[in-house]
Amino acid sequence: MRGKDDQGQDLVIARAYISHGLRARAADLITRELGPETEIEATRKLQQEVTAERFTRLDRALLRDAPEGALELSAMPARDSVWQAARIGRLRTLERMGLAEETGPGQWRIDAALEAKLRRMGERGDIIKTMHRELAAAGLSRAAGGYTIFDAGPSSQRLVGRVVGEGFADELRERRYVVVDGIDGRTHYAEINSLDGQDEPPVRNTVIELSSPAAEPRQIDRTIAKVAAANDGRYSDQLHRQFDPQASSEYVASHVRRLETMRQQAMVSRLSDGTWAVGEDHLDRALQYEIHQRAPHPVRVAVLSWQRLEDLPQAVGATWLDRQLVAKTREAPGPTGMGAEVEAAMRTRRQWLIEQGLAREQDGQMRYARDLLRTLEARELSRAAADIATRTGLEHLDVNAGDTLTGVYRRMLTLNSGRYALVERSRDFALVPWRPVLERARGQLVTGSVGGEGISWSIGIKRGIGR
Repeated sequence: MRGKDDQGQDLVIARAYISHGLRARAADLITRELGPETEIEATRKLQQEVTAERFTRLDRALLRDAPEGALELSAMPARDSVWQAARIGRLRTLERMGLAEETGPGQWRIDAALEAKLRRMGERGDIIKTMHRELAAAGLSRAAGGYTIFDAGPSSQRLVGRVVGEGFADELRERRYVVVDGIDGRTHYAEINSLDGQDEPPVRNTVIELSSPAAEPRQIDRTIAKVAAANDGRYSDQLHRQFDPQASSEYVASHVRRLETMRQQAMVSRLSDGTWAVGEDHLDRALQYEIHQRAPHPVRVAVLSWQRLEDLPQAVGATWLDRQLVAKTREAPGPTGMGAEVEAAMRTRRQWLIEQGLAREQDGQMRYARDLLRTLEARELSRAAADIATRTGLEHLDVNAGDTLTGVYRRMLTLNSGRYALVERSRDFALVPWRPVLERARGQLVTGSVGGEGISWSIGIKRGIGR
């Protein structure tokens, strides 16, 4: 378990023993316990391999006897009739799969990629079984024809749905999988590989978005290139402010952070005067950086709602349903599965908004209150702040753009409107948008500068003036 032997040295095990030796040893122990395998049991196992949609020992034997893809049955050594019948049956099965072709009496041509294709088919079969198991555990029933695998290929892909299962596809490599009941009415399986240190594994019943964006330079890279092009290939926060006097401090700082992460990959360099050397090929370097970053994390996971779909129609706060209702481009729910549930939830939510005086029906169309999302969010935050004030005896402090907040980060609150950080001071507290970086500072002093794009946090600095 620790990778050490009884002398405390690194435990080294031969690769062949891990691949085959452990299984052979286990088979030997079982044989001693239960007795040798009977002829009937051996025949039954062989017959199951004839039609299996995976790579079997029959396939391994066929490839061994046909090293160049050409197989002649008459030239092969004679074996018992059961094995001979199984081998011919397997060839017929491979022929139906398009992986083998009979070129003449007793002569066959085997697909050169037979093993790779059969292993992929076997993996797909395992995935289907996993999806069946997760759906059954969630109490859901979906048509078998609606199963699909989320493709994190080079083109951009996107999926919205509810998490019905998650786990490890490969524990040794920490590759995770998630089963999503999609809003399109289908059930999807996606491998999300390992998670970043700040990421959380998907939680069942939450509504998430899976995306596989195409690797390309970001807008932030294009802005850096423009600033550098106007300043002889150099970039700095001061040069950025001269280039764009309207840029906020948080906006400029995000560009500096971008360059710092690229510097760690040796893709840009920082000069002795603190400026950055940005070449004419900066966008090409940014593209290479994105490709490098995308490799271990080809699929991005974003939580759209931490609450269950069935809890959203009557919920206080700006929910995912509200964002869908006021969005210029809405998701297109399918007619079955979660898609039908989302349509029903939206109808109930619209009626609830009408009862709250936040929406009305006019000329056959729904009209929503101005700043609907902000109004709902303010209502929920006010209720949460009142509960905290009652329990702690502290006053609630409103934080606005341009303010600087210094206090102790206590914990994270998950509300319908999103996640918020509880920051306490001596006489009051504030609820502000939460960011993962705060979790490493739980119970510590933090300082946040509120800007138009969010809050820039500093951790572990000296205490400033506060009430």
